[in-house]
Amino acid sequence: MASIAEYGPLFRDAYAALHGGRPGDSPSDSGRRPDESLEQYLARSRGEALGRLRPRLEAGEPPPELRAAHDLLLRLLTTAVEADAALAAQVEAYRCGNFRDSISHSDRLSAIVAESARLDRDLILALRRAEEASPGTLAALGIEGPEAPG
Repeated sequence: MASIAEYGPLFRDAYAALHGGRPGDSPSDSGRRPDESLEQYLARSRGEALGRLRPRLEAGEPPPELRAAHDLLLRLLTTAVEADAALAAQVEAYRCGNFRDSISHSDRLSAIVAESARLDRDLILALRRAEEASPGTLAALGIEGPEAPG
């Protein structure tokens, strides 16, 4: 089991990847390939970043007060990858004029987004509970306190 100080960088990396990165972050790959559409580049680069984070997070051992948040973060990484794949499939089907498949992928994407929103809300609540149980936990993690979901 790691201390919050030891676990914090891993948690921050995963949290930032799911929530748009941190100011000043640079791309973690060599950039867009010549034969790659913008959609393909965005899906690939995000997929690569999430793919590198998942094994690190799975191997990480959070402090007990962050176990619930850790587990939710892992589930969110999984749904983010699924959402990116569903969006890419939907865009490709639409581009090819396969509207029936496009609608099917769009429906799947909608369900994944709804699940991700629920998981994100649960993550915020888990972080608030960790902070209430042990004041200073969020500061030790190096993240701002999440706002209460409505």
